[in-house]
Amino acid sequence: MFILTMTNDARGFSLIEVLITLLVLSIGLLGIVSLQYRGLQYSHSAYLRSQVNILAYDIADRIRLNRANAADYATAVSGYNVPATRPGNCILTGPNSAQNVANDVACWQQQLFDALPPGSQANIALTDASYDLYTVTLTWTDRDLTPHEVAYLFRP
Repeated sequence: MFILTMTNDARGFSLIEVLITLLVLSIGLLGIVSLQYRGLQYSHSAYLRSQVNILAYDIADRIRLNRANAADYATAVSGYNVPATRPGNCILTGPNSAQNVANDVACWQQQLFDALPPGSQANIALTDASYDLYTVTLTWTDRDLTPHEVAYLFRP
């Protein structure tokens, strides 16, 4: 038969041990929260980069479809800032018309509003007239206030 006797050394946890355990646990939880926050930042940054790719290729394809009026796109989208409110509606128009340029630009501006944060900028420029090269430049700011700029060079 065993008789259990309690000595002063074996009474359980002391308050200091509990506080140290809580400190170690809270540091670990703060690390996990920090990792989650960074993951969200990187995920949002990757989302914006993919949206920029889609938007640039979309307007390049629109210009290719209306090649005869390609220079009008550069005139229509020069230093465009994405507003805080949704821009005007785009409507369907006939193919390869000068009116189609305004419609394409209006639809693209709505897509810019839907995909990029307000204050982002878009620009289409005729880079080299002799080679018929255009540049689509998109500039935006991430949540961590880091500015990014992507320029796509293409030929319609």
